[in-house]
Amino acid sequence: MAPDASFACHAVMLMAVMATNSLALTVNTKGGSSQVSWTANATLKAIAADRKRVEIPTYEVSLDVAAAHRWDHVAADYRDHIPAIMAYLDSFFPKWAAPIIEKIGEGVEPYFQEYGEEMVGLARALNMKVGDLVVMNLMYQLEHIGINCSNWNNTGPTAKNDPGCMDVDPKQEYCYCHMHSKHIREDGWLKLGDIPAFKDAQARAGRVVGQGPNPGLCSSIVARDEDGHIYHGRNLDWNLPDSVLKMAINVNFTKGGKTVFRASTLVGFVGVMNGMRPSGFSVSIDARGKGGKVIGNIKEALFHHGITPSQHLRRSLETQSSFQDGVEFLSSGPLIDEAYYIVAGVSGNEGAVISRNRTGAIDVWALNDTTWYRVQTNYDHWNPVPKADDRRTPEIQSMEMMGQSGVGIPGMLSVITKWPAYNHHTDYTGVFVPWNDTYV
Repeated sequence: MAPDASFACHAVMLMAVMATNSLALTVNTKGGSSQVSWTANATLKAIAADRKRVEIPTYEVSLDVAAAHRWDHVAADYRDHIPAIMAYLDSFFPKWAAPIIEKIGEGVEPYFQEYGEEMVGLARALNMKVGDLVVMNLMYQLEHIGINCSNWNNTGPTAKNDPGCMDVDPKQEYCYCHMHSKHIREDGWLKLGDIPAFKDAQARAGRVVGQGPNPGLCSSIVARDEDGHIYHGRNLDWNLPDSVLKMAINVNFTKGGKTVFRASTLVGFVGVMNGMRPSGFSVSIDARGKGGKVIGNIKEALFHHGITPSQHLRRSLETQSSFQDGVEFLSSGPLIDEAYYIVAGVSGNEGAVISRNRTGAIDVWALNDTTWYRVQTNYDHWNPVPKADDRRTPEIQSMEMMGQSGVGIPGMLSVITKWPAYNHHTDYTGVFVPWNDTYV
């Protein structure tokens, strides 16, 4: 079945990936001269500016069709992409985890409930093993196993006792990387570009690793215009290779012939990274927490039947119809790993950032009568961000410069497509407006 052409006006734009592996992107020089944040790197900024937007196809998926078959028509168009996807999965999947994933694959339905049935059906339709399809659905979680000194950041500055680093990495194992003391200059900055593991990680993944924000980082903004309407902008900075980006689609999920919600995902990935229920609410995910959690993620799936944040997001759009109900749903329920949910409603103060751990919300940061926007990157809003990855400050400055009078689709796009919110790792950009059913 061909993509739904009638939804072209709502096609989300995907950022075309450029080959940058050959560029020397570090800014260290001999003599120990100062190292700057990736956000101040002119080469990376130029790479981002040269990237082009492309529209991604839109499909209709009926929730009335049996779970094991509702993706068949989509899978038929993408079977030829599977060898490239498998090569990507092999680049980061830890071999020791294979028996655990196989165990989940053998009884996938109990672990992921109805979404497990969809995985079984997709594996059949895509000619994949169920275990490989499970890995694909956990790749956002499993990729984080590799976050360490070698790939968290290589353009600095990563300084000892940086308050932002201390928040996300109290032991300073990857944000400051005390283990690589021989690469620390006299002024305290770490020259991560000198560490050979960067080149190894980049070669394995076939993409730019460790140059700028870590894969999986994002920006999301909710804002209220002067008429009280709510707008929602987001960037997904996953740094996916071309082979995976070719699997990106928009989906209109329907029931009884009517659209229940719209969302964006990858073929084979049953969760969604963002979505919108018309006249209800929209949601996006930003990663929260980094590194050393893959074992806990897998245990959560095995023993507590926690689902991924992207699957929980999809479930909220399937079952909840209002902003308030959506916030309450997203604030509870077991998750495999931590996340931020950024939620936009229709009007008034219907905008919030939910900071989640595996068991529930630890904070809900909502709009109020005097605050017309919220900016969320990948760090708790009540703590400082690491100097090595401060996208928060420029995004706040962009919102203040635009002003509430500028809130709208053009205004939100102008903010989230401005460096460094939009950067060389940005794979996806979208603006969602629940009150008038706009998804661009």
